[in-house]
Amino acid sequence: MEVIGVDTRIAERMARILSKMKDRLETLNLFDERFYPSRRDDRENVLRYFIVMVAMDHRLSRFGKPYEACLPNDDCYHGADLLYRLGKIKYDNDPGFFSPENLSKITIDDVKKWLSIGDAEPPDPDIRAFLLRDLGVKLLKLYNGSVEELLDRSNNLIHGTINEPGLVDNLRVFRAYEDPVEKKPLLFAKFIIARGLFSPRDRLDPIIDNHLSRIAYRIGLVMVSGNLWNKIRRGVEVDREEDILLRLNIRRAYRIVALKSGIDPGVIDDYLWIMGRKICLRDKPPLCDQCLFKQICMARKNSNFMVKEHIYYNTWYY
Repeated sequence: MEVIGVDTRIAERMARILSKMKDRLETLNLFDERFYPSRRDDRENVLRYFIVMVAMDHRLSRFGKPYEACLPNDDCYHGADLLYRLGKIKYDNDPGFFSPENLSKITIDDVKKWLSIGDAEPPDPDIRAFLLRDLGVKLLKLYNGSVEELLDRSNNLIHGTINEPGLVDNLRVFRAYEDPVEKKPLLFAKFIIARGLFSPRDRLDPIIDNHLSRIAYRIGLVMVSGNLWNKIRRGVEVDREEDILLRLNIRRAYRIVALKSGIDPGVIDDYLWIMGRKICLRDKPPLCDQCLFKQICMARKNSNFMVKEHIYYNTWYY
């Protein structure tokens, strides 16, 4: 029998730890002009930048082929940092690149030229080009080419109803934003909320990616049994349905942590995402002595929990 469940005791203990440390949690600086537009920039241009960049924010590195490069007269970047650095360079040089009119005509070669440098290139330029064209065409047809209009029709809600749709509901029409677990829609919401571009009446949900999944399994926040746990332990790829079920339970678990701690889910997401990149490492030994949760972590007590994450390669959801 396969079971996926949330250990609420671990959730409560994580919440207490985070609550005590809430003033010291590291978060993203979404006004860092290496990666994001200036706070002085035109509002519509900034919204276009974020909706495009989040649409591209998936599956940059594959095992054995990391997405990383050193830029001339700049610095070295890895993963999402490289993606957003290349995005910001493109934005500075040609903000019209992010217009719906241009997106609707983007080619595979355009994507390769934009997001490739040195040996670093995205693994699926054909899919990325399709997602950008889909985004551009539908923004033009449904929202008069305006991301601002999409927000205006979102009723200051993240999740709405049929009569009062929210931001996530309106984003679902775009293929880049159709994930049932809503990673990209919620990431876009988190960014524009933090930038002061959107003020929803409801609460942001946790944003689930590989880093947060790995932390949830290792700490014991989410428990998995049976053949599915064996797949995770052995690094066998799960199928689409299993991936969705796992991430839905992980989101539910972190929702409990956020509610119990009283900390904004966006802050918790920032902290855990950074923790996954700096401390609870996937391909190197984790730096457990630096971890806030070292006293409650199951993986420190039992090596069977020291998994990388569940593997699901062929997706543009996250």
